[in-house]
Amino acid sequence: MSSSSSLGEPVLASVEAGGTSFCVSFAPLSSPTTITSTTSIPTTTPAETIAAVVAVLKQVPYSALGVATFGPAGVDPAKPNYGKILNSPKAAWRGFDILGPLLAVNPGAPYKFETDVNAPALSEFKLNKRRGETSCAYITVGTGVGVGLVVNGSTVRGLMHPEGGHVPVLQLEGDDFRGYSWGSKAPWLGKGTVESLASSVAICERLGIEDRDALRSVPDGDPAWDHAANALACLVATLALTVSIERVVMSGGVMLRPGLMDKVRVRAAEVLNGYVDNFDADRVIVPSIFGNDAGKVGALNLAKEAYEEARAGGKGDSGGSGGGDR
Repeated sequence: MSSSSSLGEPVLASVEAGGTSFCVSFAPLSSPTTITSTTSIPTTTPAETIAAVVAVLKQVPYSALGVATFGPAGVDPAKPNYGKILNSPKAAWRGFDILGPLLAVNPGAPYKFETDVNAPALSEFKLNKRRGETSCAYITVGTGVGVGLVVNGSTVRGLMHPEGGHVPVLQLEGDDFRGYSWGSKAPWLGKGTVESLASSVAICERLGIEDRDALRSVPDGDPAWDHAANALACLVATLALTVSIERVVMSGGVMLRPGLMDKVRVRAAEVLNGYVDNFDADRVIVPSIFGNDAGKVGALNLAKEAYEEARAGGKGDSGGSGGGDR
């Protein structure tokens, strides 16, 4: 398969695999932020969804592939579950090999496989790195809460990958809402965790709203946003106290709420109580520079890294390394 654009420049391909939809995107090697095309495919059954993704990938010759998937997923190439969806709430996807069929489209193309939050954490770190910075977190807040981590220039992998949305938090005084009803398979049974208090599902259940689109009509001053901000601020504080995180990029549909990020900043500073030296909430907690394209850019950046590693004689999929200072 030819792998260059009409101008002769190698083409990057990416698959951003989400619980609601899969996005297949393409960009030139020289600029993974310059997305030339994107196709969105609804997430249905594994076979149907992957077949549609494969059909799109076959339409454009590409030189490298980046895959960023919803989790939990096997992201360690040394483990037998690599490339597979693990204990997902989506029962039909559990154990499904999401990577294999995608690699079969262009078997010779270098690739990288990551979670859909670790990938944008890495691109935010590499493509917008601050001088002297060694760490970055990416938090997306939507139907769930996902956390990607880059520490010492590499994405975090260990027993699995970061699942910071499931850490417990200290709720605001007098709050008797224990968390959403989705948590039977989650840590702490989904009670009193970041995701069970700050996701769109949680906010709707707190307010007795069945249609998540109706959240748009909830006033900015409703206490529900204070509870969500508190949960997210506790997550930021946990990252500051455990991995001494230097930047936390916040994204996702819930974070589009006007004033919510400011609430998180104020509450994070209150929670930390001056204990972490040089914690400037306005500088640490920031929106993505890529806006709604953060996930796509993250996946395309994986493809770029895979291509460059292959050209340099690298071993294939591995954790990211540090980028240049801005």
